[in-house]
Amino acid sequence: MFRFGFAILLVSLFSFAEITVAESLYGNKTRQDHLKDDDKDGVINIRDKCSHTPLNAAVDHYGCHASNTKLLSVELNILFVSNRFEVRRRYYSEVKKLADFLRKNPSSNVVIEGHTDNTGHNHHNQQLSQQRAQAIANILIKTFSIAQSRVKAIGYGETRPIASNLSAQGKAKNRRVVAEVFARDTVDINKWDIYSVDRSH
Repeated sequence: MFRFGFAILLVSLFSFAEITVAESLYGNKTRQDHLKDDDKDGVINIRDKCSHTPLNAAVDHYGCHASNTKLLSVELNILFVSNRFEVRRRYYSEVKKLADFLRKNPSSNVVIEGHTDNTGHNHHNQQLSQQRAQAIANILIKTFSIAQSRVKAIGYGETRPIASNLSAQGKAKNRRVVAEVFARDTVDINKWDIYSVDRSH
């Protein structure tokens, strides 16, 4: 009986040792933000190779809709008063260019992305970037008559810098609003989830 109990103890210790040395599927340097899903497409950030997927788009297991879905990506030349989100009339011409493109491509939709530098509290920056993106989306809808179903606004705050926030020049680059235009009619890709299989074969 003693030998049997000792054998069970050894097996338990061996199993515990295996558990403690097990590594993450994505390595030991996985951060918590890697496990988030910023663009809400069902694919976590660390695996997502297409980080600007339109909301509710069908994606493959790498988070990509289709290689030819993006029609246009342009930074809108719109400057905001510090800590404000109202779009001044002088910048409506920038929004009109985008509206004209959407009219010429009726089977497309647009995601307006708001970004900030890292000055101030991150929660406030996220909220401000959302308000700025939504302000531009509202002009597209209300002033230039683009259907609301074709327009979405997302505020990313300070989470997606394109330059270093250590310099004034870098901060200026990070304070931006980007329009991402995607085609609606694309290659048929089934909406991916953790239970999906390749249904094309």
